[in-house]
Amino acid sequence: MAYIAPRTTCEYFVPAPPAVGPRLHSLLRTFTLPAGAADPPRVLIVAAHPDDETIGVGGMLPRLDGAVQVLHVTDGAPRHRRQWGRQEFRTWNEYAAQRHLEVARALGVAGLDAAGVCRRMEVMDSEVSLNLVPVSRRMAELFDELRPEVVITHPYEGGHTDHDATAFAARAACTLLSRDGAPAPALAEFTSYHNEGGEKVVNRFLPWDGAPVTEVVLSPGEKEMKRRMYDCFVTQGGVLRDMPIRVERYRPAPRYDFTQAPHAGRLRYERYPLGIRGKHWRQLAADAIEHLGLDRRWDAPVRRDAPALVLTG
Repeated sequence: MAYIAPRTTCEYFVPAPPAVGPRLHSLLRTFTLPAGAADPPRVLIVAAHPDDETIGVGGMLPRLDGAVQVLHVTDGAPRHRRQWGRQEFRTWNEYAAQRHLEVARALGVAGLDAAGVCRRMEVMDSEVSLNLVPVSRRMAELFDELRPEVVITHPYEGGHTDHDATAFAARAACTLLSRDGAPAPALAEFTSYHNEGGEKVVNRFLPWDGAPVTEVVLSPGEKEMKRRMYDCFVTQGGVLRDMPIRVERYRPAPRYDFTQAPHAGRLRYERYPLGIRGKHWRQLAADAIEHLGLDRRWDAPVRRDAPALVLTG
């Protein structure tokens, strides 16, 4: 009788890559252990607007003191005056200067010197989507210059076009660095907001398999500090009143397909009369991927020369 070898289910096994790598693990230890119990990695917070860093990471900023820098992609001042948070400012430059003053005061509440930790790209508010190629390239240059171990930025959720464009640029910048053989940071996300069933959902992520969420409950002192940081943004009271301060949430950044909608149904930014439609945004993303010589799956970049674009605004 022929011998039949017993079937083994794990004869060949390829382990799945860890959902949270060592650099993200170091960041999350800094956030979840008692303050001062862990040394933070070098962190760059990439925020679309001056206040997004406070909404997303404000409670944890003192734990990152000495290891954190903040990059603001926009100046916080939209082209259309009706989109300004306050109307007493005479010019766009005055309003942009006010936004920078507010974030400097907020960071000061957290014990950070804005002059030492903040970098600006100065793209006009609400127009990052129109500049995906130059923003991605400039972001790659800054990542290479600053050499953060972890970048924390927005998720791709259809809440605000600038948030989605910043998520795109951060992923593209990391891919460009990897393509050129340069070290790329690990990507993490803080919460923003999105649409769900016609309602605005804040401080929670859209679910994503393989991207575990770490929830950080702020201490009474951290909550009070974050409340005082919010108070610094006098032009943004209408936005910040919806943002809770009890909990902050973080996760590894998924590898989004930015040519597909982040969720079914109407996107949050499609509710605003001056915003672009999701279909248009995704076409801009597809064009940028093509122009940068990348693959929409972010795992097969193609080296290619392309003419330079310039920032508008």
